Amino acid sequence: MVKPLHPLLKKAYDPDRFVKLGQEILLDLQAHLVKSQSKSSPASMPWVSPEEERLHWEKRLQTPIGLPALMREVVERSNQLQDPRYMGHQVAVPFPDGALVGMVTDLLNNGGAIYEMGPTNSAMEEVLMSQIGKLMGLPEGCGGVMCHGGTLANLVALLAARRWKGGAESDPWESGDDELGAVLVSEQAHYCVDRAVRIMGWGSEGVGLVPTDQHHRITKEGLEEAWDRLQSKGRRVVAVVGSACTTSVGAYDELHVLADFADRHGLWFHVDGAHGAAAAFSTTHRHWVSGIERAHSVAMDFHKIMGVPALCTGLFYGQQDHSFLPFTQKAEYLWSDAEDPEWWNFGKRTFECTKRMLSTRVAAVLEEYGPEIWGHLVDRLFGLGNALAEQLKARKGFELAMSPDANIVCFRHVPESRMDASDEEMDRFTAALRQLHLERGPQYVVQTRFGGKTWLRCTLMNPLTEPQDLSDMLGRLEELGAEITLQ
Repeated sequence: MVKPLHPLLKKAYDPDRFVKLGQEILLDLQAHLVKSQSKSSPASMPWVSPEEERLHWEKRLQTPIGLPALMREVVERSNQLQDPRYMGHQVAVPFPDGALVGMVTDLLNNGGAIYEMGPTNSAMEEVLMSQIGKLMGLPEGCGGVMCHGGTLANLVALLAARRWKGGAESDPWESGDDELGAVLVSEQAHYCVDRAVRIMGWGSEGVGLVPTDQHHRITKEGLEEAWDRLQSKGRRVVAVVGSACTTSVGAYDELHVLADFADRHGLWFHVDGAHGAAAAFSTTHRHWVSGIERAHSVAMDFHKIMGVPALCTGLFYGQQDHSFLPFTQKAEYLWSDAEDPEWWNFGKRTFECTKRMLSTRVAAVLEEYGPEIWGHLVDRLFGLGNALAEQLKARKGFELAMSPDANIVCFRHVPESRMDASDEEMDRFTAALRQLHLERGPQYVVQTRFGGKTWLRCTLMNPLTEPQDLSDMLGRLEELGAEITLQ
């Protein structure tokens, strides 16, 4: 016997109530945008300790007071990426209308494992990945899939490389792996490449770290050195990975150098362009990714410097057929023939079975602004990176780690009173300064470590940030630095 529809369920699905709630929340978001863009909040990152935040929500969630109130509180207590003073992590400042797309796709909730679960999404994704791949410079016949994040995209690309290198007689998907595989990757690469290699069962010895120059770029000599080292250990190298750009400082590898090396040794050439492959859309900065057109695969996050909310990553293949390499698996309840290359059934090419309607997010940007907005965004953000570097060079008491290629800038505040401090003392001072700045604001920056030193790190993600905001941030660091006393 079916019970009558409960009033609570009727309330949850009521269209009129949905509109009323939506109007209230939308007006609140408008106010949030105005407040953020005008820098009216006390800080762009409302810092409280993890324990304090947990205690707050333990108490607050015991007394529900309605969805709009909850959303206002979430907004107030969250990182304010729309604030031009937010200069922290590599997270997109989304185009606001992307939130409207999320509202539509969340309500539709179409999956993406097979065509009949999400027909619009499946067809749209196939078209977009080919079109965008060509705009990036990839050859005719390119294609790919969208997935939830660059970490997953890099893993899937290396799974494709393993199978491609293994050939028909040695298929690791069917017969297992000898656990002697290896990948050549920059010592400055994102940790997810190391993680992917270990997930594939190749252990730490499967990560062939390639030495870099003073600007964190892979060198020809470093490639040969790492290759010889792996060969001497009996490792079976399947791929070389280029960074476009590195996470720590935003340095671009010379992709033609890596492509030449891959050609010479018969390796899969993958480009981890999660952060910086979007330079391909800029006529001013396109040179940073020269050679990307020679890659077998490219990971590019739409949710970094392309204005799309997280998570939304494109895994592009120079040959669309290569997108079927990572997975071939029977699933009779989804498709009848595991070997048939059906582009419309994305479960054959993605790690995920269910995934969000990612293609709609990207299509919305192109629908409203065209691909040229990505070039404008790259130019603006990279220009801010250069502007900050110039200010650091001209301002006493600051040390620039290196001239930036992109929108990531690493530096240290070295006041005159600490000019003779040891590296250890400067590391302690830098960490203390960053913590004090985190707690007091109003800007938000992070820190990193390389070359045996601790650095402050800015990633300029908000196109509404102005050079004056950068100057104000440096001034604030000077003020706070003067308060620090170390034992």
